[in-house]
Amino acid sequence: MAAAQFLSPKTLVRLQTVYEDLPARSKLPDVASQANSSLKEFLEASGSVVELEEGEILFEQDAPGDGMYWIEAGLLVVLQGSLDEPSLLTFRHPGQVVGEIALLENIRRTASVAAIVATRLRYLNKEKFQGLLALIPGFGVEIMRLLSSRLREVKPADYSAGLYDHLTGALSRQAFDIRLQEEMERARLYQYNLSLVFLDIDHFKNVNDTYGHARGDEVLISFVERVKANLRTIDLLFRFGGDEFVLILQGVDQFRGPALVRHLLDDISRTQFPGDPPLNLTFSAGVAYFPVDGDTAELLLEAADKRVYHAKRGGRGRVTGKLGEQ
Repeated sequence: MAAAQFLSPKTLVRLQTVYEDLPARSKLPDVASQANSSLKEFLEASGSVVELEEGEILFEQDAPGDGMYWIEAGLLVVLQGSLDEPSLLTFRHPGQVVGEIALLENIRRTASVAAIVATRLRYLNKEKFQGLLALIPGFGVEIMRLLSSRLREVKPADYSAGLYDHLTGALSRQAFDIRLQEEMERARLYQYNLSLVFLDIDHFKNVNDTYGHARGDEVLISFVERVKANLRTIDLLFRFGGDEFVLILQGVDQFRGPALVRHLLDDISRTQFPGDPPLNLTFSAGVAYFPVDGDTAELLLEAADKRVYHAKRGGRGRVTGKLGEQ
């Protein structure tokens, strides 16, 4: 068995401090569901026990993904990039899972995970996961819904200076320029698809002009929170500028991309954004695909930009994602 690896004391203390400074409501995610109860029962009976010490690394980014972990007690942190200066994605609490993305999508680990405090886990390998789906009739859809929700329960922390938009908590334009290159290199190395999505909030200028910029800021914050609630942990949301946002969706091709973004558009259009009066929003979106639309950032950005323009010209509140639809 390989020797345990640990975060550096400096990194561990910084992450613990970030967590301590979070609002209390961010530390109590609602994980109650029939699917989660059934998963808990199955894992308590069949899952292997894993114990982690404070600061111990569970797995590293790009490692092979052969199973998932359910948190029984303790606290985990999800990180990307070098573990010397990592980017903080989120924290995971008891009753939540990690490692499910690589298991479900048959790819390498998309992030590193480590324990912030002593943590007890239940491990489920691929064979036992398949057995779980076969054992419980009709459970497959429910468990997939649980695992694919991957809500980002923590507003991204200012852990890496300049990488987050301080108003909305989305990743910054500066971060986008860095991360797009990194994600394309990873997709090329491990031979999976990637979708790049431009989101442009429709008629947002009217919000500022009618209700003032303070209300406009509130709407942007609420918009980002709602978008994040529909994303997987590996999906990345950036504020590109003003009312323009960009998504990077790992492992999503030209067949899945438009459907996922239309689902997001449906959810946004049904949402009443708080304030007096409550507001309804839509967005226009253009989706481009790596490597189909090109293998450089410039080509992907050009394709996505043309398609979001096509969506606006077609009446707004639309998703343009078909190849050649520019």
